Amino acid sequence: MKDILKQQKNILTVCTGNICRSPMAEGILRALLTGGPAAKVSSAGTHALIGNSAADFAIIAAAERGIDISGHRARTIGEEIIRRSSSILCMELSHVEWVLEIDSSAITKTFNLAEFADSGRKLKRIADPYGCSLREYRSCFADIETCIRNFLASAHFEQSCLSL
Repeated sequence: MKDILKQQKNILTVCTGNICRSPMAEGILRALLTGGPAAKVSSAGTHALIGNSAADFAIIAAAERGIDISGHRARTIGEEIIRRSSSILCMELSHVEWVLEIDSSAITKTFNLAEFADSGRKLKRIADPYGCSLREYRSCFADIETCIRNFLASAHFEQSCLSL
């Protein structure tokens, strides 16, 4: 089992524009997985404008928590990215549906990240802070971090390690 956990996982985070939620999620995952099992973390958007940088408030909210996403550049999700991913964490159900329209075989590795919210708090989606204040970006960052920590502690993450 330890040898399996040492194999590289490819974790993909997905949102709409790949400039707010998924870059913050990518940064959080990189920070949490540093020194742990080998993992390649990336992000993409269903409607990304290729090459756009992360939103200023996303960069600030992440930097306040010691995570640098200033070098992020948006990209669009596609079949090859999906195929290479061992886990796909989407910010809302519509992103899950988008992924599965591209590759229906990804059903066992694609998750709505909001499902991993704390048990007392039922989220249906990670709220999109685009166009909102820094306060909303901070709140979004906190929600994403909580859900990611819960995902990493779940059996779903362990199963993605085993399916490599």
